[in-house]
Amino acid sequence: MSQFPHIHLPLNAKITFTANPVNVLPLPDGEFLLNFASQPLITHLDSKLQIISERLLPIQSAKYVSTKMSASSDGKRIAIAGMNDIRIIDNDLNVLHTIEHEPWGYFLGSAVYFGADNKTIMYVIPVGDDEQDELQIIDAHTFELLASYPLNGKQEYAYTFHACPDKGRVMLEASAGQEECELTEISYNNGVITVRELPQCADHIFGNFSPSGKEFVTAPHYDGPLMVFDYPAVSAVAEQTQDAIFDGSADYPAEEPDSLNYSAFFIDDKKMLVYTVFGRLLLIDRASMQVEAEVMPEGIEFTAYDYNGNPTKSKEKIVDYSSNVINIMIVHNQLLLTTSDGELRSYNLPL
Repeated sequence: MSQFPHIHLPLNAKITFTANPVNVLPLPDGEFLLNFASQPLITHLDSKLQIISERLLPIQSAKYVSTKMSASSDGKRIAIAGMNDIRIIDNDLNVLHTIEHEPWGYFLGSAVYFGADNKTIMYVIPVGDDEQDELQIIDAHTFELLASYPLNGKQEYAYTFHACPDKGRVMLEASAGQEECELTEISYNNGVITVRELPQCADHIFGNFSPSGKEFVTAPHYDGPLMVFDYPAVSAVAEQTQDAIFDGSADYPAEEPDSLNYSAFFIDDKKMLVYTVFGRLLLIDRASMQVEAEVMPEGIEFTAYDYNGNPTKSKEKIVDYSSNVINIMIVHNQLLLTTSDGELRSYNLPL
């Protein structure tokens, strides 16, 4: 008998690429915009993952600095952030503005954030090896620099923005690989940037806000607990240890135990979805912080590996497991998975 009940998710749609998408962005009308680490290509998909257009643009990653793509909420502007510059382009791929900067070091970089009203653009650039990274805000139409703010990092972090329920604020996540992860709240009013440090969220990886906007969930950076914080106070209101989540696990016998793998999401105000190192998707009840079920998306497969990293079917030799899932996302109220087969797959959320 399985440790958890199973919820089987039928496949809604899928599309196969020759390279894995690194960014999957929501566009109006349920559409998507994708780019790839190894190909100079932007792909526009409809709500059923059918290709609307594919356009060439030199945006592939370089020297381990992943190209980050962002889009305005109206879909009229696209930002492409690379190792040496940030380009703002329109739907016809015309370059409207370029922000050149010092090159990011390996595995570092910054995403770009369009303000909720699409009037401002926010990003982080490196100033120099011994200088603090700089948060900048520009006008989205004139590209005039409106404000800047020196951050704590000095070529140490990869920066990601997360929209807040309060449209005047945004979360800035700074990740230093396996070393540390920091979260701050940024607001911009009347030409002034205000930065709110959130040390209570140190080494917690931001997931998303609940639909009500009253809470957000974080995954642990290492062995810590799954945590829920209220908002806007940002006080810890619930947590669950990984030992409790995987207590009595017998479905995947292995030398190494399963654990959480950096991703946790609210799917509604009462349920959360977490992704594990073995590639499993577990449904968590928000009230009890207990596992309700294991979610089983159609077409997802698991492989057991031995100490040398070779596939094995011998139970005595199994060290760990891995599924064919690379990334999980919740976009347009759908569960999206990218796989090692180059697929993008969509499913209904297990509500």
